[in-house]
Amino acid sequence: MIGEDETAATPLPAPGTGDAMLSDLLWEVSAYVELLGEAALADLPISTASSGMLMTVYADPDITVAEISRRTPRSQQAISQIVGRLERMGLIERRLKPGRGVGLHLTAEGRTMAERAFEQERATDERIRGVLGEKNHDALRTLLARSRDLLRPEQ
Repeated sequence: MIGEDETAATPLPAPGTGDAMLSDLLWEVSAYVELLGEAALADLPISTASSGMLMTVYADPDITVAEISRRTPRSQQAISQIVGRLERMGLIERRLKPGRGVGLHLTAEGRTMAERAFEQERATDERIRGVLGEKNHDALRTLLARSRDLLRPEQ
């Protein structure tokens, strides 16, 4: 006889085991990398999400919230919240673009913060490279970049 919490079906693969599904493994590894990133930025007043936003604007001044949303799997609302926090900190400013739209720009302090965060996150990436080994690190980066490009919705 099967009890209330038992089923006759095949057991489901459990996260944290060798049978975990890809989505579970990606979530777990992402969480570990996020923890390492947050620890690397502990002496800065920003999070990894804020750091990523600073680096995005650093690389592409005048980018809009809408464009960032199209490029990343984050909603415009989530991006606007991060940008608002960075604006209040004096790290990002909004400027009217010719025609319609508002472009994002780093302040001098924002540029310095982005550079500091980048250096600390690069050190974390090197730490991960040391744990995984160079060959595995490079292979994982390549596979994840290809997967991102293949899974990204059409734009």
